[in-house]
Amino acid sequence: MGRSGQHAAVIGASIAGLCAARVLSDFYDRVTLYERDELPAEPANRAAVPQGRHVHLLMARGAAELEAHFPGLLDDMVAAGVPILVNRPDCIHFGAAGHVLGTSDDLREEFTAYVPSRPHLEWQLRRRVTAIGNVDIVRAGVTEPMFDAARQRVTGLRLDTGDEAQADLVVDTAGRGTRLPVWLQQWGFDRPPEASVDVGISYASYLLRIPDGLVIEKVVVAGAHRQQPLGLGMLCYEDGTWNLTTFGVAKVEPPHDFAGMCELADEIVPPHLAAAIRKAEPIGDIALHKYPTSRWRRYHKLDRFPAGILPFGDAVASYNPTFGQGMTMASLQAGHLRRALEAPGDDLAATFNKAAAKSTYPVWTMNAVADLVMHRATGAMPWWYRPVGELFDQFLGAAETDPVLAEWFLRRFSLLDSLYMVPSMALVARTIKHNMGLFMAQRRTLRVPRWRETAS
Repeated sequence: MGRSGQHAAVIGASIAGLCAARVLSDFYDRVTLYERDELPAEPANRAAVPQGRHVHLLMARGAAELEAHFPGLLDDMVAAGVPILVNRPDCIHFGAAGHVLGTSDDLREEFTAYVPSRPHLEWQLRRRVTAIGNVDIVRAGVTEPMFDAARQRVTGLRLDTGDEAQADLVVDTAGRGTRLPVWLQQWGFDRPPEASVDVGISYASYLLRIPDGLVIEKVVVAGAHRQQPLGLGMLCYEDGTWNLTTFGVAKVEPPHDFAGMCELADEIVPPHLAAAIRKAEPIGDIALHKYPTSRWRRYHKLDRFPAGILPFGDAVASYNPTFGQGMTMASLQAGHLRRALEAPGDDLAATFNKAAAKSTYPVWTMNAVADLVMHRATGAMPWWYRPVGELFDQFLGAAETDPVLAEWFLRRFSLLDSLYMVPSMALVARTIKHNMGLFMAQRRTLRVPRWRETAS
C-alpha cells in the first residue's frame, strides 16, 4: 500500500484515537499518539475518561467494524471472559421510550453482540496498536497545532513538554473538549456550525457482584420516557461483575446511593431483576457523571478548511450516551478515514468530513427526535420531529407484542442493517394493523353486552 506521508500525529489515545492510529499505520511511515494521561498496563479506569466507569454498550455493528480493523479482537475478548450474546429473549431485556420490546425464539436473523467493559475494550485495542511496529504512544499533552499561514496547513503539534512534533497529518480525537473550532478561528477560518440538544443527563453507577443464578440476561436496558425521566442500564462484564448505571434526563438527578438505585429498579425493571439487584454486593464507591449537551460540529459545511488536520470521533459528534452509540460511530469513522486516504485527490479533509457527516446525520437525527419529543430535552426542533416521534412511539408500542417489529428495531438500533431508523411501508402497515387489532380487541373487552343492559 502506498504511503501518504512520513508522520501522522493523533491527539489522544482514546478508543477513537486508537482506531485512527490503526488506520494511519497503513499509510504513514510513523504514527504517534500523544496522550497526557498515564495509560495502565492492564484494563483499568482512567482519570481522563470519567465516563468509563459507567455503562458502555458496544453495538453489534461496532463489534463487526472493530474486528475488521483489528482482526482477532472478538475471539480474544471472548477468551478473556467477555460475555457473548445473541438477540434472544433470555439474553436481553430491552425497554425503549416506555415500551418493553418482545422478542421470540423464532427470529429471522440473529446477530451476535459482545459486552466488554470500557476499560477492557480500550486495553484490548491499545495493546494491538502498540504492537504495530510504526506506532508509538507518547505521554504528553498537546497545547496547540502548528499552523503555516502561507501554506494554509497544519504542520505538527506543540506539546506541553515544550517540544514540537512535525507531522504531515494531525488527527484530533480529543473528544467533546476539542479546541479545534477555536484554533480554526485563530487561523482565520470560520468555526463550524453546530447542532446541539440540551439533554441534561446525570449518571450514577456502581460495580456489583450478583450471586450466580439470579440473572439470565446479560444486557438490561430500561430507557427513560415522557412519564419517567429516570432510566437504568445493567451489563455483565468479563470479570463476572455487573455495572449498574442509573441516569436521569432533562436535569433530573438519578439516585445517589445504592438503596435509591434498588428502589428505582423496583419501579422500572421486572421483579426478578430488581430482586437480583437487591441481593447484589456493591464494589467500591458510587461514580457520578454529567453529560449536559449532545453536539454535532458540522465541519462538512465549511467552505474553507486547513490542510493537514482532521476532526475525529467525539470531536465531530458526541451523542446521548444512554443510547450507547459513541464507540460504534468512532469505528465507522475509522472506515471513512481509510477510504478517504485511499481515494485519489488532494482534499483529504473534504472527503473525510463529508463521509463522517453522511453517517452522522441519520443517527444524530433519530437521537434528537427521541430526546426532544420523548426525553424532555431542549433545543431547536423542526416541525416534523414531533409527528415522527409520535409515529415511532406507536411503532414501539406494537413492537412490545410483535417480535418481527422488535427484531427490526433491535437490528436498526444496533446500526446493523442501516443507520436510518426508517421503517418500510410494509412495516408501517404491519404496525397499523397490529395496533388496530389491539384497539378493537380492547373495545370488545370493554363493551357491555346488550343482555346486561336489558337486565339492568
